[in-house]
Amino acid sequence: MNRTLKIMPEGLVIKVPFGRKLSDVLEEAGISLSLYCGGRGMCGKCFVEIVRGDLPEPNEEERVLLARRHLPPNHRLACRYRVEGDLVVRVPAGSRLPEMPVLSRGLGRTLVLDPAVRKIRLTRPTTDLTSPRAFLDSIAGRFSGSRLPGSVKTLKELTRIASVDTADTDMTAVLYQNREWISLEPGDTTGRNFGIAVDLGTTTVVVELIDLNGGTIVDSAAGLNAQVKFGADVVSRITAAFADPNKMEELRAAVVGGLNELITGLLQTNQVASETVYEAVVAGNTAMSHLFLGLPVATLAVSPYAALFSVLPALPADETGLAIHPRGRVYLAPNIQSFVGGDIAAGLTAIDLEHQDGNFLFIDLGTNGEIVIKKGRRFTTTSTAAGPAFEGMTISCGMLALPGAVYKARYRQDGLRLETIAGQPAKGVCGTGLIDIIAGALDGGLLSPQGHIRSPSKTIALTNGLALSQKDVREVQLAAAAVKTGIRMLLDENSMTTADLDGIYVAGAFGNYLNIPNSVKLGLLPRFDRSRIHFVGNSSLAGARALLLSRPERARCEILARKVRHVSLAKGADFQELFIEALEFKTWK
Repeated sequence: MNRTLKIMPEGLVIKVPFGRKLSDVLEEAGISLSLYCGGRGMCGKCFVEIVRGDLPEPNEEERVLLARRHLPPNHRLACRYRVEGDLVVRVPAGSRLPEMPVLSRGLGRTLVLDPAVRKIRLTRPTTDLTSPRAFLDSIAGRFSGSRLPGSVKTLKELTRIASVDTADTDMTAVLYQNREWISLEPGDTTGRNFGIAVDLGTTTVVVELIDLNGGTIVDSAAGLNAQVKFGADVVSRITAAFADPNKMEELRAAVVGGLNELITGLLQTNQVASETVYEAVVAGNTAMSHLFLGLPVATLAVSPYAALFSVLPALPADETGLAIHPRGRVYLAPNIQSFVGGDIAAGLTAIDLEHQDGNFLFIDLGTNGEIVIKKGRRFTTTSTAAGPAFEGMTISCGMLALPGAVYKARYRQDGLRLETIAGQPAKGVCGTGLIDIIAGALDGGLLSPQGHIRSPSKTIALTNGLALSQKDVREVQLAAAAVKTGIRMLLDENSMTTADLDGIYVAGAFGNYLNIPNSVKLGLLPRFDRSRIHFVGNSSLAGARALLLSRPERARCEILARKVRHVSLAKGADFQELFIEALEFKTWK
């Protein structure tokens, strides 16, 4: 028998079958929740207020989360609550997936504009009884080496154009790589030629609409990766897909649907028809690229964690589900090896690291911590299980870098001084604020170098009821230690120390506002000349843009991805010892 559920503040009233999980019901009703732990009741991000209805006793874990979040006793986790009676719930803003601001566009570079998609104006061929040459032959004869349209849909489109009774003598051919026909359009449409660049992150996704004729960014949009409801990290999502083939399809549908929402919004805002978007380039880590295509992740779930593919040809858009021209193309930035994927290959392309003289360290600080060392012409890489702590996902009062997030902090004699994004009242703590708070707590003696909170309450009080728990500090220790250990082992692998480096590149939106002295104090970054540490923003997005706009860059990226050597940290003889040592908050060289 159905029960009645009223959702506030929307005022939405729906019928719900007895026993349904509340989080599932809310998702189906269009209320996207912050299910960062995959709905396992661990992150405490999906609390709802039970305004009227059954209020079951919280279990021990839920009771701890209620206390940690300083929530009234009528709040329950939506992922644990079963609808067994009529119910009125209020879903607070903090439990919903937020809208995202546009992230940094990354490091700019001068490129030779040579996109894979080209539009050419043609004059409609004329035929008469003395020479009734086939319409398609007349067109194709003008493009030596190009392949004729190979689908019935395209042929039907050509038939429609060939039979149009119009005084317009112009047509426009849309070619891919100067060989494959995407479309033949009536009239002169050469001025409308667009592409999409995508940074497919584990936590966030960013989309840019690009004018392929001029190489300019028309507009950008960003949002959370819709897969976060299956878990905040790639391991959770791989586990879900590996255990249940139906979940794999749900993961694919979630990320493609989320991308299409961003793409459709951009196109509507800028009055661009989807039929004039002919290619998308997607840069994501190895797991994200597999899940985006709905490919099995079995090889990523077990050692040696090998990808199904590295370099793929561009795929037909209609096979991927992206909302662009159905016969357009979708190109995935090439994976390197194991969990080091196309986002890193694109990032290395964005900063043109291959052609810089000297030795460099490249770090992408995101949900996964990928590290690359360039020694002369040799590239070595590894990935670390940094987890989503730096993006606030596993922190009790953590949040993304949105208005109201604490993003800067410093210790004074009267305590911690906090700064929030947009100067709004503090709602939570994002990654950069987390680093500053931990560093400030060390300065003030509130925290030991071993990560022990010294106050009797075992919390670091912030403001507005916000506080970091001992578990939160441990999350930061684990994330920082993973990155630190990865850097050290890659340096050792190349018989180098930090003194041998000519520069350090820090990528990722997290790195844009990172406080270098505080990062060094925690050991997240090595002690190094600050003038030679370069923050390059969203290098994955910048690289995707470069691959979209320049065929030569795409070819170079594919070659580079194949020659980067991957090192597995777990197989290192001294990994465990170095990791345990790295758990202590201290500077290192």
